[in-house]
Amino acid sequence: MRQIKSVAIIGAGSWGTAVARDIAESKPHMTVTLWAHERSVVSSINSRHENSEFLPGVKLPLNVRAVHELKNAVEGADVVILATPSKVAYEVSQKMARFITGDMHVGFLTKGFCRVQNEVLTISQAMERAIPSVRGRIVAISGPSHAEEVSQFFHTCLNAGSLSAESRGVIARILTSSSLSCRETDDIRAVEVGGTLKNPAAIAAGMISVLPRCGDNLAGALIAEALKEMVRLGKLFGISEEKMMDISGLGDLVATALSRHSRNRRFGRDIAGQIMRKGKTLDLWDRVVLRIRPESVIERMSGKLHYLAEGAYAIEPLIELAGKADISIPVYRALYEVLLNKKDPSLLIETIKNPDNFSEIYHSTKIRISEKKKGLESVTGKIFRETIISRTLDQFMAKQGNNVLPYDPAGVIGKLREMQGRGGLSSSGRGEEGVISRLNEGSYEESVRSLAGMYADRIMDNFNPAFKTIFLLILTIVGAISTFFGKKRRLLTSGKVGEINGIRRTVNVLYIATRGSVSDSLAAILAIFRKRLPFPRFFVSSDVTSARDLFLLKRCGGFIVDRSMIENPVYRETLRQYISILAGHGVPVLYFQGIRKDGEPEVDEFISAVTESMYRHTVEMALVPVEISYRRGETEFSGGYVSYVGMLADVIRVNFSRPIYLSEYTKQFQMIKDLPAVIAGTMGKDRKIFPHYIVCRVLAEKEFRATRDELAMLARDYMRRAGRDFEYSPQKTVKAGLRFLENSGIVGEENGVVTAVSPDRVAYFSRMLG
Repeated sequence: MRQIKSVAIIGAGSWGTAVARDIAESKPHMTVTLWAHERSVVSSINSRHENSEFLPGVKLPLNVRAVHELKNAVEGADVVILATPSKVAYEVSQKMARFITGDMHVGFLTKGFCRVQNEVLTISQAMERAIPSVRGRIVAISGPSHAEEVSQFFHTCLNAGSLSAESRGVIARILTSSSLSCRETDDIRAVEVGGTLKNPAAIAAGMISVLPRCGDNLAGALIAEALKEMVRLGKLFGISEEKMMDISGLGDLVATALSRHSRNRRFGRDIAGQIMRKGKTLDLWDRVVLRIRPESVIERMSGKLHYLAEGAYAIEPLIELAGKADISIPVYRALYEVLLNKKDPSLLIETIKNPDNFSEIYHSTKIRISEKKKGLESVTGKIFRETIISRTLDQFMAKQGNNVLPYDPAGVIGKLREMQGRGGLSSSGRGEEGVISRLNEGSYEESVRSLAGMYADRIMDNFNPAFKTIFLLILTIVGAISTFFGKKRRLLTSGKVGEINGIRRTVNVLYIATRGSVSDSLAAILAIFRKRLPFPRFFVSSDVTSARDLFLLKRCGGFIVDRSMIENPVYRETLRQYISILAGHGVPVLYFQGIRKDGEPEVDEFISAVTESMYRHTVEMALVPVEISYRRGETEFSGGYVSYVGMLADVIRVNFSRPIYLSEYTKQFQMIKDLPAVIAGTMGKDRKIFPHYIVCRVLAEKEFRATRDELAMLARDYMRRAGRDFEYSPQKTVKAGLRFLENSGIVGEENGVVTAVSPDRVAYFSRMLG
């Protein structure tokens, strides 16, 4: 047997570095070469003999050197040991393949699974696929071991598993030292899978160590339940229960779940700490910086939980494997839901206590929420510009599962070209036509970025609190003067105003209404202003074409929506991200849904945007349906200040319904899909219905001519079917409705027969019922 002189460890994290030190100290005649991805690590090891980034304070022997080029590490080595994170293990193995020779012994310290061409593989399977020449000779190295202890020569026991007795013997001998013992086994699966299956349990242990009223008692229950699930999953790989009880299974589980050195446990503690953190609030310094470098404050306020990607990598393959084999792993499933789907941590706690009741617990648990972010309610929407563009671009360029883009580039290009061909692009699109004309898959990313910037500039508000207050006070005063001089201009409000004001400090309020004319927007924001409700950035239809009017409305907090552009995927996504970012940062929003031809509200981008925002920021949001009713109907908008005042013609009733808390609809996926119907039902029930609306509906059904008795009978039938309360009885409804219609010259009555003088107006009021 030839003498081993050179060992290459591929990956200079804390564990790879600790093993390198142990080998170098106990085998001073060997050269140990560490490959590091980070040039700073290479420099630190070679110049200071310390991995200051991943294992600080531990001096490395002089026979340990570091390199940045993979070739320089692998070529000429007698033993090669992979120690990279599992997510890059396959890729690095592919790169190593051309330097591996038949006389090398190859092993790995990496724990986890690899996803290769949508297939879940163990590390050894992935390495054998990347390096076919080592098939049957790879050695798995695993057991209860922390880099911090191994590097300080604490007593440690590992397993070396391989089908090759020669390779496992060689690697076991070079690992063995006065403090480290290495057992040999031919069951490579038991060694590598046991160490992988315990990772999620360690994350869960870290989480419950921080959560309120969770201690050693629950940790003991967690370890017991996790072990049961490890045994069930192990059977998928042909691992016996006895093997799972060995050091690579149970031993590694206990060490990793309970030790302060455990990275997975620290991971879980960090997660729980971020979950329990209250909503972010701008302090005085932030407010100063916001005026100088707003993007830095927005970036901090927008910060996502950075553990999610790695937590997902640890747990997702297990959930997939268990699902395919119909294996019950309730504790791991609960952890998955908390990590990936942001369910409240109570799901994990209650599942550990009652694993058999997971399904029932799951369906009664909503997502976790924190208080809303505070301090950005009064900033202009323009400070979010770069974030909007970046998030929009992410939606088009960030690959999802199976390496698939959420938007198909060919489909996006085809849609934009088709809209351009039929003149369906916005008439104000300066530069838009040119970008789309030059658009192809080679320029796709840059073109989407350019279009998102153009669309964001059109959509975003330019809010100024002082400007808004002055403008709305002027409108209020003018309305009061008009009323004083006998003109019946009254803006009436009703509904759950007190309840909405009561939640404003902890919950972000989002108003939603239908239609969306300029008069709708002004009526709603005036009512909100007068009742001192949380003031929103509000929807303004692109029907407003005057530059002066756009400036005025944007300064008051209006954002411009062109419904004809919603079919444009880049425009729609930019609008979604604008709404989502406002909502997630504690800025109230007033949005108007479109109306379909059948009279029902559209299921549009708003619900999608605020739901995405709630999941991203985990802050509570309350949807407040707003119902706007006109006694005489909306006036046509012709632009100009006088027209704004004229819109408040006659009597307008604005009703604020009871808030709908979005988190209550996260218990099951289907509940979010049902939300538009819930909103529509609330609007239909709470909306003010003037008596003449009903009279016009039944008169239209009788082809615009009916007797008073017929109208009363039809009104009674309609009101019974409507399934809601009305202010008057059917008889009083008909009487009051006819009085208004006759006084307005819309209907006439002769010999007890009511006839429509203006069928168009009768039809208009009939449509107000939906």
